[in-house]
Amino acid sequence: MHVFCREILRFRKALNLTAVDDEQVLFERFITPSLALGQWIPKGPLILLDLGSGMGIPGIPLLLVRSDVQGVLVERRRKRAEFLRHLVRTLDLNAMVLDRDIRELPPQHADVCVARAVASQDQLLTMFEPHLTMNGRVILPVPRDSKPVKRDGWHVLGEDRVGAGEEQLVRCYIYRPGGFT
Repeated sequence: MHVFCREILRFRKALNLTAVDDEQVLFERFITPSLALGQWIPKGPLILLDLGSGMGIPGIPLLLVRSDVQGVLVERRRKRAEFLRHLVRTLDLNAMVLDRDIRELPPQHADVCVARAVASQDQLLTMFEPHLTMNGRVILPVPRDSKPVKRDGWHVLGEDRVGAGEEQLVRCYIYRPGGFT
């Protein structure tokens, strides 16, 4: 994880990745909340799709601790996609980087989809739906006061509080056609 943080800090200004310039703060704000999503990821092997991966959050921390997971990192900005490819090589990750808009991609058959600060829950469920396997999961960090999206086929599997002061939730949706629960 240290090498991952070092590379983010090394390229943060050139690629406008983050204003954070301290590894400890980077860990607290980005790495720890990313790892909190992991409790909702079932045993693999499986495919994890990270939308708007940017600097690799939340996907890369999850891939670093789960060797049974293959990553698909989707980032439409080319320079950031190249940075992600650099991270995949440097960290020897089982992952590929796709530098296109998710709406232009063929189905990715992901078992789990994650994203952080990309779009609303409702928009993300729409974007992820064509890329999920049946019973696939969408795991999102959301504000604590946010309400679950009610939509046919989507069911809330659970949620937990995370972060300093527990200001965020991790909400896990599962896709099964037929009703909302």
